[in-house]
Amino acid sequence: MDQRERSISSVKSPLSFSSRVSQTYPEQNQGAGSKDFSQPTKLFGLPLQKLIRPILPFLNQVEDRLKAIADESNGILKESSSYVLSAGGKRLRASLVILCALSTSQGFKRKKAIIDTAVSVELIHAATLVHDDIIDHSVLRRLKPTPNIQFGEEVALLLGDYLYSKAFHLVSTIGDNQLTLEVARTTQSMCEGELDQLKHRYRSDLSLKEYLSFIERKTASLISVCARAGARLAGMPIECEESLAHFGLNIGISYQIVDDLLDVIGSEKKCGKSLKNDTGNGKMTLPLILLLAAVNENEKKKLRSDFQATKIDWEMIESLLKEKKIIEQTKNFADEFFAKAMNSLEIFEPSFKKSLQDLSHFIIHRDY
Repeated sequence: MDQRERSISSVKSPLSFSSRVSQTYPEQNQGAGSKDFSQPTKLFGLPLQKLIRPILPFLNQVEDRLKAIADESNGILKESSSYVLSAGGKRLRASLVILCALSTSQGFKRKKAIIDTAVSVELIHAATLVHDDIIDHSVLRRLKPTPNIQFGEEVALLLGDYLYSKAFHLVSTIGDNQLTLEVARTTQSMCEGELDQLKHRYRSDLSLKEYLSFIERKTASLISVCARAGARLAGMPIECEESLAHFGLNIGISYQIVDDLLDVIGSEKKCGKSLKNDTGNGKMTLPLILLLAAVNENEKKKLRSDFQATKIDWEMIESLLKEKKIIEQTKNFADEFFAKAMNSLEIFEPSFKKSLQDLSHFIIHRDY
């Protein structure tokens, strides 16, 4: 029987997911000099450390590899890549690859491929942030000046290109042509989604369907391929791979909806980045789409006029968002896609499913 056509039951193990990880890679193997993931970031009152503890050795190796990649270059490229890759982040995409890959015994035999894939998706994510900050004229990310401010737009542009090229080179060495193709397709889709959104800037009549199409491609597709890549590395049957890809896509959509809400109502100090950029740059996001559908004609006329002139009355918008209960409606949309993602996990064993559920709750129910 072809390995990719095994039954779903073959993915399950008598040992729990966390037990399999901890028995194979105990915590003392974290490695010296790695990033400390044990700081008490809170997840519903629990430290983030508890969520990622089973995969901590892998995440530390991802951090070490990112640092090594920055150190490979020289001059301004080394300085700028180190500036970006050492800036930290939640490493949620890497975590998703690792969690999915370690769900089977086969995954444990592919340690190098898992690290390479996790590093590749983090490089792609970093490259998109660098380019996004140029497009949006952002000045702050992770409580530091963005690369376009720190080094200038020309350096930042080339830095993003460099990070993409490193990611593609790394994933091509794994030896899985289909995985390489999936990553390439995803990156193409991300670029197409961003370009389509740019083309439709300042359109106050943007539909919900168009908005969802943008965020599915520019954000959710990468999260989806992270889950799919982990499934491939684990040697899961096709049905499980598709379920995890579907899970990742819906979590990605929910994530971006929350991100767009935070862009309007969030705190720059908590989020660690420039906010209100999307609206200020003419990008219509879900909170504003819902708001325009809820206000009267006079309010709608003023909002559309302000939006197209990029002279946003934020005091008025924030008041209307509360009055029309748009914040709650936006959260409900995010919850709908979250529920779809959770439904895709029903075929998996409880311990593995809970690991992905916990990660998903952290992704979605956040204020930064």
